[in-house]
Amino acid sequence: MAGGMTTQQDITGFEGELVYPGDVDYDQRRAIWNAMHDRRPALIARCRAPRDVAAAIAHGRREGMPIAVRGGGHSMPGHSTCDEGVVIDLRPMNAVRVDPVARRARVQGGALLGELDRATQAHGLVVPAGVVSHTGVAGLTLGGGVGRLMRRFGLTIDSLLAAEVVTADGQVLTASEDENPDLFWGLRGGGGNFGVVAEFEFALHELRDLLILATFHPIDRAPEVLERGRQEMASAAPDELLWTSFLRKAPPLPWISPQLVGRPGVTSLIEWSGEAGRGRRLLEAIQAEFRPIAGSLETVPFLEIQTMTDEIFAAGKRTYIKAGFARELSDPLIAALCGQGAEVGSPFSQIEVLAMGGAIRRVAPAATAFPHRDAAWLINIPATWEDAGADDEEIAWARRSFAAVGPHLTGGKYVNFMGDDERSDAGGAYGATLRRLQEVKRAYDPENVFRLNQNIDPQM
Repeated sequence: MAGGMTTQQDITGFEGELVYPGDVDYDQRRAIWNAMHDRRPALIARCRAPRDVAAAIAHGRREGMPIAVRGGGHSMPGHSTCDEGVVIDLRPMNAVRVDPVARRARVQGGALLGELDRATQAHGLVVPAGVVSHTGVAGLTLGGGVGRLMRRFGLTIDSLLAAEVVTADGQVLTASEDENPDLFWGLRGGGGNFGVVAEFEFALHELRDLLILATFHPIDRAPEVLERGRQEMASAAPDELLWTSFLRKAPPLPWISPQLVGRPGVTSLIEWSGEAGRGRRLLEAIQAEFRPIAGSLETVPFLEIQTMTDEIFAAGKRTYIKAGFARELSDPLIAALCGQGAEVGSPFSQIEVLAMGGAIRRVAPAATAFPHRDAAWLINIPATWEDAGADDEEIAWARRSFAAVGPHLTGGKYVNFMGDDERSDAGGAYGATLRRLQEVKRAYDPENVFRLNQNIDPQM
């Protein structure tokens, strides 16, 4: 179909906004977070209600066009847009309704983490979800949902109570433990394979502040830092403690002096979400022994920490990612991480070493579609840069870094941290849950209408 030939009247039952090539706001509406994906959809359907979603799906299927689903537009491999297809844009559906007495939140599929955080923090409550406020709630949740509260409260999917889903045939279904439980199981880690989630219902947890020890060490001390992280996050570590280290050039943060910005090193955020006195004693002891060349220990409001890196990872940059899980930070893995961290090029690129475990591990492996419950660490290698001329160099660094650490990883992949060149690795993404996920896919999307994702082929 040639872009611009369809009119609004052609889409029966659609009451939202339709944006076509040539419209004044077309370029603005088609842009997504990762600037590497400059695609030109034939139609952007900005939905206001589940019936709009159903109408847009029916139109795309009738016209034989690919269908992309956009929540926050943060898909690193660009799955939230497409060429010559329909983009189902959920951003107008961004309402968050909080019941502070029942500790429940209903969150529409187009909401961003910042919108969710502001609504819940008004009552001193949180959903454990992500670390950058302009991330979409939907995409993050459907992939599992790692974030700074996951060791204490679990992954985002572990707080999910129900979802309202528009399926490929236009039905609007409720998925929960009691209704369509197979679909509910698949949504919790199976990505966007089964339908468009118009609304989520989450359980909420009480939290307002985090105690955070932030440190920066030069790159030659990176092995020491990761070794200390390994010690602190051993099996007896309290759930309230989270360790994240970033091998990267020092970023422009308030506690890092301008003279250090751009210097290769390791930045760590050691976060405590529990009783303040206990956490301060623990973090003060680490700080005293750690001797960083820059650091800060302070209580930070949750809303503040959730927006701390928003500008560093703002929309419009170019991103390519490789990632995997490790059962331990072995000496060979630490050596490989530090070697590649010393070669970081862009001031935005990094190797993230993120502790897992805690509440994540206490959920039964078969309870959700997320198959990596036994991982101790998530190793995330996002190359991020601004100049298209650096594409080859940055992508090569990310691939080279992943090749160096790969022999020390489990082979599993986090759905939300996979590149477009990994779409065929369903086994890595879904592991032991893949066969059951294929059954759910055949039940709800047998024609693979929703295939712009880390795809589960129903015919495999």
